[in-house]
Amino acid sequence: MATGGGGDALGAVMIGRADQSDVDVAILTYAWERLRVDPLPGPRRAGDFNGLRPFGDLNARIVSSTAVSPPSRSTLPRLAGSIDTPLLLLDPSQGAVGIHDQLSEIIKREDVDKVSLIDVGGDAVARGDEPELLSPLADTLAIAACASLDVPTELVVAGPGLDGELAASAVLNRLRGLGGRRTSSVGHQDADAVRTILAWHPTEATALLAAAARGHRGTVELRGEGATVELNDASADVYVADLRQVYEGSLLAPLLTDTRSLAEAEDAVRGARGTSEIDYERRKLKTLPPGDEQPSPADLTARALAYVEDAGQRGIDLLTCRRIAEAIKAPRIEAPELRELLTSIQPGHDAFPLWSTRQRKAQYADSSAWMHR
Repeated sequence: MATGGGGDALGAVMIGRADQSDVDVAILTYAWERLRVDPLPGPRRAGDFNGLRPFGDLNARIVSSTAVSPPSRSTLPRLAGSIDTPLLLLDPSQGAVGIHDQLSEIIKREDVDKVSLIDVGGDAVARGDEPELLSPLADTLAIAACASLDVPTELVVAGPGLDGELAASAVLNRLRGLGGRRTSSVGHQDADAVRTILAWHPTEATALLAAAARGHRGTVELRGEGATVELNDASADVYVADLRQVYEGSLLAPLLTDTRSLAEAEDAVRGARGTSEIDYERRKLKTLPPGDEQPSPADLTARALAYVEDAGQRGIDLLTCRRIAEAIKAPRIEAPELRELLTSIQPGHDAFPLWSTRQRKAQYADSSAWMHR
């Protein structure tokens, strides 16, 4: 189960390969996209989609022909058509109680013997009072829903610190305190297995996990105001902790356990922290340029070149596509289009799935839940 939606479902595919796990039932994920993909804040519910396929009474499978009602957009149908494991929709509209019921149905229907919650970056291990924590609602709602399931349930953290929220050291300290253990590392082949997806998928944290697995190292600037993370030899590591321990160590999860709507869950997080990530998306939406407002190719080229050169002068080694798109004020530009633009002005800088601020030597150039039966 992908705790945060977005790239966590793709992360589950890579982690499953790294752990050589029998991921044969389903990956469950929220339909919660960044505003550069879906212009409506918050997650989409089942009623927002057409063409979902029933998977029991409470669950629905996303397939390549599934469509979301305009003006929303979703990468999930394309992802579903690109992976072998069934991709199911987590619907938070009924709160933690509804998600718990969804999972309980699958456990019984498919004879599931373990549930793994996947979190790339590791902010799911937060207590909930950390000021640097940006997006606790999605993760905490998933934890609250799964803490009392009738089968063993674990939290799997890949790439500590790569989501740009809690620092890697903070994530590792929390994992140690929760009895977590390192189990594996995502490798080059695991990342390459999803390369065609990474070429178009807008995920940032999972792209960083893949970059670390492919051997890229250095300081990476990412979204927003330019937060940075370090890619090092430990950045592709995978850790596992007992979910009950995570739940009991959380200040927020117990507040969401009995929620029966997304609004109720959001109110609980807002009451504890003063805001929620949906509030953040609502505020950010007001600052984005209109969807039909796109700089000219000449302007994009000049802005991109100036930004990459400036980042290099500031000691930044690598950039995410999302960060570049935001910095050049083209937040809705698609990753393939952006990479083509960058390649035209800076050949030799490609550090797939990232972009290097420096010319790379030729020899180094690039050639939500899983459930077990």
